[in-house]
Amino acid sequence: MSDAPREHSDTPAVVPWYHWAWVVPMALFLRLWLATLRFRCNVDRIDDSEGPVVLLLWHDKLFVSSWVANRYFSRPVTALISTSKDGAWLVAFFRFMGIAAVRGSSNRRGAAALITLTRSMRAGNHTGITPDGPKGPALEFKTGAVSLARLTRSPFVVMGIRYDACWRMRSWDRFAMPIPFSKVVITLEREPMPADCESDEIISARLKARLDETSTDRA
Repeated sequence: MSDAPREHSDTPAVVPWYHWAWVVPMALFLRLWLATLRFRCNVDRIDDSEGPVVLLLWHDKLFVSSWVANRYFSRPVTALISTSKDGAWLVAFFRFMGIAAVRGSSNRRGAAALITLTRSMRAGNHTGITPDGPKGPALEFKTGAVSLARLTRSPFVVMGIRYDACWRMRSWDRFAMPIPFSKVVITLEREPMPADCESDEIISARLKARLDETSTDRA
C-alpha cells in the first residue's frame, strides 16, 4: 500500500503503481481458478435491452461476481467499491476482469458515489451493489441500493450465488472462495423498480429475503 499520507480522509485509497507487478499475475491466477468452476444458472442470459438494472449480491460472494457479470449481461457493469485499502485492491482486480468501479459507501463519499452511479446508469450501464458492504454487518440490507433505483427508475436483478464447497476467510463477511472444480449455482431474478407507495425499508426487506433464499451455501 502507499506509504504517503492521504490528503483528505474521504480520498479513496489506490494501489500504487509499483504493486501492479504482482496484481497482474494474481488476476490471471484468478481467471484460471474461475475457469475450473462448474457454473449452473437458471437463465441463459439476462435480457437487458430495455435499460440498466441495479444488480444485488451479498459481499461474501464477490469472488465470482465479475465472471457472472461478463457472462450473463450485455451491458457494462459498474461496481460500487469502498474507499478503503481493501477496496483499492478489489478495484485493481476488477479492472482486469472488465468491471469499472465507483468508490464510496454509506459512510464515506456516499452522496458523491450516488451521483456518479446515477450518471453511469443514465448512460446505459448496470450498477452492482453489495447492500451489506463495505464493512457490514454481514447480510444486513442497507437502503442505498433502493435509493439508487428510485433516482434512476430502474428495476433490480437479485444475484443469488450458492457454492457447493468453499473456503471462508476470517473477515467480517466470512468472504467465501469456491474450491476449484466445485459447482457454483447462480440464480438471477428480476425485481420491479421501487413503487412510490412502498417504503425503502419494506422493499429492502423483500430483496434481502430473496438474496438470503438464493445465496445460502450447502451445509
